[in-house]
Amino acid sequence: EKSLPSLSFTLQPKSAAQRRSRRHPFTISSPPDRLDNMEMKHAVFIALTAVVAVTHALDNGLGKTPQMGYNSWYDVMCNLDEATMRDTVDTMKSLGLVDLGYKYLNLDDCWAAGRYPNSSVYADNKTFPSGTLKPLADYVHANGMLFGTYTDRGTQTCAGRPGAFDHESIDAQTYADWGVDYLKEDSCHASGDHQTAFYRYGLMRDSLNKTGRPVFFSLCGWNSWYAPQGQSLGNSWRIGPDDNNWAGVLKNVDINAGLGSYAGPGGWNDPCLLLAEEGTGQLRMTQLQTRAQFSLWAVMAAPLLISANVRNMSAYNLETYMNAEVIAVNQDALGHQGIRIVGGPLSSVGGDLPAQVGPCLADPTSAQQWDWNKTASGYLSNRANSQCLNVDNCGTDLIYYDCVTSGGTCCGSTCYKNLQWQLTSNNYLVTALDSTSKRCATTAADLSSISLDTCTPAQPAPANQFWSYKQATGQVQFGPKGDQCLEMITPSTTNIWARNVTGGWAVVFVNAGSTAEDVTCDVSCFQKMGFVPPQRVIVRDLWAHKTVQELTVGSDSLVASVPASGGSFTFRVTAA
Repeated sequence: EKSLPSLSFTLQPKSAAQRRSRRHPFTISSPPDRLDNMEMKHAVFIALTAVVAVTHALDNGLGKTPQMGYNSWYDVMCNLDEATMRDTVDTMKSLGLVDLGYKYLNLDDCWAAGRYPNSSVYADNKTFPSGTLKPLADYVHANGMLFGTYTDRGTQTCAGRPGAFDHESIDAQTYADWGVDYLKEDSCHASGDHQTAFYRYGLMRDSLNKTGRPVFFSLCGWNSWYAPQGQSLGNSWRIGPDDNNWAGVLKNVDINAGLGSYAGPGGWNDPCLLLAEEGTGQLRMTQLQTRAQFSLWAVMAAPLLISANVRNMSAYNLETYMNAEVIAVNQDALGHQGIRIVGGPLSSVGGDLPAQVGPCLADPTSAQQWDWNKTASGYLSNRANSQCLNVDNCGTDLIYYDCVTSGGTCCGSTCYKNLQWQLTSNNYLVTALDSTSKRCATTAADLSSISLDTCTPAQPAPANQFWSYKQATGQVQFGPKGDQCLEMITPSTTNIWARNVTGGWAVVFVNAGSTAEDVTCDVSCFQKMGFVPPQRVIVRDLWAHKTVQELTVGSDSLVASVPASGGSFTFRVTAA
């Protein structure tokens, strides 16, 4: 196996002059002479910690910490069979993964074959010989684990197997009879209307509760708009698309950045599965990226569900998933989701910038200035880089993209309509994609994202769909107050994320760029964690498993030289 660059390091005591003159993989450096706006920066910490307040969840007694275990999808996908799952159980137990907290063995799609005349679902007897999941559930339980399976709130699953639509009650009882402890419910072949989705998920929630068996309920609706309702419906809820690869991981990191207030003991934001080797041995992303994802998921209080071939996994990836110190961060009893304290969206690295709003500037820069109809009819183009507001792949996400007017095809018969917009007299920003049921640009409650959603009838438009155009300045204003404006963002290649945990803070440095970069946590960064000058703090590297330095906030900065394309460091910072 090809060796990987080491992220460990050794620190030698240095004078202040030496620290300023030479960078090590991890070191401290002196800040500028002046420390301005100290009170304001401390106020930022107070506001950020308020964001992670724990709210009440669906009270089924489960999910007090994020779920941990295995999911079959990226391991075997539809090549799913009982024998392989039994081997997976054996391997997880022998490796010690179960003892570390990976309790769930969860099937994904492709186990169900059909329904009996009484409407109860049965398993594919070519891959599950008994035609039920009970023998596998019994085997899982006999090995000290919990058993999970999969369904869909639509008429079919994503792979075309029987869905749960109008079969919630009988399916829930079947799962309870089989000994199921965890249910993931997907959203293929189902309505995208928000209230309909909440209603269907509520039916399965209530059906599971009526069985009397505690079943962890995992919603898989792929959208951030589930987060505000999530804790009333289930124990976790998907907030973005399938991750699939490193780019998908970064996209879900960015989506999750603004959703921390919705997560806590009993219910968690789910940015999708942990990626490593497929069953074929093919890596879905590099091993450095697997470690970065694991570290970020720990700080984000996200589910740790390994969707990879644990039966034949590299030593490096096993070391990643078996780091007890990082697992302890994920499972911390305070239940706070981490926050991004340095940097901006990462998913634009090598890709498209997500659309977003920011505080309107009295004297706007070109990043907040837009031209209607300049490039083509209905196009909304930015003066900073001439890119246009675009519906990504004619789906629901809004991005900034080149103002294409000719050549190629785009969403078939709707070519270029994903670049065309109309601002109505009652302040809706409507896409040209729809001929009947209209969809509008809709901003998330926390302003973290903009997506398409059905226009909610109102006069004028409701606050989350209210837009106006200030022709004098070129600003596209959001909200009835007009205090937020559509703006072209500056992409980040690096981030620092932090999570308040028992006794201190867990901190992740990550580099998504194509070159190694120094990532710095300076005085303002420490203040966002509640550490103020001249406080002394202790920094422990959770991958090197040792304390690496004591720092003085206001005199020293924490600097790490982070490798490119998914390099990361994970620290625990505590008061000295």
